[in-house]
Order: sequence, then structure tokens, then C-alpha cells
Amino acid sequence: MTESQSLKLVVAYDRNRNEYSPVAHNQTAEEAQSFLDQWKAHLREGNLFLVLDQSRQHKTETAQDCRACRETAVRSGHLEPQSKFVRRHE
Repeated sequence: MTESQSLKLVVAYDRNRNEYSPVAHNQTAEEAQSFLDQWKAHLREGNLFLVLDQSRQHKTETAQDCRACRETAVRSGHLEPQSKFVRRHE
């Protein structure tokens, strides 16, 4: 992986409930942008997506089941007060 191929983690955040959920990981910048373009119109008021850098590829198949994604979201998302992890239903 080179600098230009850094991986991204996409996290859904609900400000009203102070809850977050990783929704996509191991994404290139282009894949993360495509995800945002596809789903941004479906967000409710008070919800947003955060795109965070991943330091390495995560081995877990889905972002929701990935402990490293949850740790990255808490550490790098700067969500104050500390938000609660919630599993999203797709």
C-alpha cells in the first residue's frame, strides 16, 4: 500500500442519539466517495458520515463486525461526548 492508496473507513454518526456505526472499511478514497455519493441523500436530519483514515487493512469481512473499526472510530472520530456503538440493520 502506498501513500496514494491509503485506506478509508466510513462511519455513520447520529448526533441526536450520539451513536455511531462503521458501515464500510478497507475502501480506497474513490470507493469511499462513491459510497458517500450513493447514500448521502438517504441521511436523516442529525445524521452524517465520517470518513476516517485506516492505518492498515482490516481482516474482518464487514465493518460492523470489525473491532479495529470501532476502535478507529472512537479514537479518530473526535466524537464528544464519547458516543455509543450501535449495530445498523441494512
